[in-house]
Amino acid sequence: MFSWSGVAAALGSVVGGALAQANWRWIFYLNIPICGAALAAILFFMRLDYLGNLIFIPSIISILLGLVMGGIEHPWSSWRIILPLVLGILGWIAFHIQQHFSSNPSVPSRLFSNRTSAAAFVLTFLSSVLVQAISYFLPIYFQAVLGTTVFHSGVNFLPFAIGTLVFATMSGILLSKLGAYRPLHASAFALSAIGFGLFTLLDGSTSKIAWAFIQLIASAGSGMILSILLPAIMAWLPESDVASASAAYSFIRTFGYIWGVTVASIIFNAVFNKNLPSISSLSLQTELKDGAAYSFASHVHEVRGQYDASVWNEVIQVYVKSLKAIWWVGLGFSLVGFFVVGVERGLELRKELETEYGIDEDKKTAIQDNSESAEALELS
Repeated sequence: MFSWSGVAAALGSVVGGALAQANWRWIFYLNIPICGAALAAILFFMRLDYLGNLIFIPSIISILLGLVMGGIEHPWSSWRIILPLVLGILGWIAFHIQQHFSSNPSVPSRLFSNRTSAAAFVLTFLSSVLVQAISYFLPIYFQAVLGTTVFHSGVNFLPFAIGTLVFATMSGILLSKLGAYRPLHASAFALSAIGFGLFTLLDGSTSKIAWAFIQLIASAGSGMILSILLPAIMAWLPESDVASASAAYSFIRTFGYIWGVTVASIIFNAVFNKNLPSISSLSLQTELKDGAAYSFASHVHEVRGQYDASVWNEVIQVYVKSLKAIWWVGLGFSLVGFFVVGVERGLELRKELETEYGIDEDKKTAIQDNSESAEALELS
């Protein structure tokens, strides 16, 4: 079920592009009933760590604001950047302290007590960062470099979106048949690394077949990992922690989505500003500086005819260099994920899930013995 969050993230560019082409306000209007219903369900049916969330959310927002504005709206040495970063970090530390003493923590520390579950949580974060970086910045390639409309950039993004869905389904089936998650994890991050490496080849002359094929390679890595991380997390945990592990998995995946956009945006803006002087048009330099290049991409198809071909080629080259920096960092994240897989230990996945409700005592004892055996094997 959680794999659908990644699929939704990938499809968001397609749906969002269509909505933005009609009226961008609908993107926000549609969120009102959906988020309202989700909030009501959470408040009525879920146990929440209210204090933890009250500390965590403002802290992360503070850190993100400092990182996004640093070097763009204000210099890094400005108190307007240092203050939110310091407050955010202090709040993050306070959150971890609060989690240690909370009776209902958002992320219980015991879930990280063995190396396999801890490694799988790290892989969850990394995979979320990667899929979000692609979802947000590959459409910029289509709009700014190839000159497509917002809607058509969403259409061009379909190979990745559909591929993610297909490979997420296939990997889930493979995992149920094989019962071994480590080879699938390694394969997913290897394919992700190959995909990001191929993304670095994208430029204004790349053919449709080429960029569609590259998207399929990247979607194989991003899609495969979506549905096969949670089973690895739960394999080494007692069944009493199934609910907590699922909640922590969702929490960390969402956390990764946030950082995927943030890290990629910081890289894109920094590289773009660095290369702005290579654009000979001073008016374009002014229009594109300080983080404006992202939103400018959606209007490229309307304004590129107003400039000389040589000047516009300079703009395209700056976009290509900025995007290439994101792809190289994505390649690095993928390789980190590939090596983190080596920290995991293999364990045959459970064929049946038993909880402490309505279970025979003999079965419950046997399950506890299996969990203890797994923990002993992990310690050895």
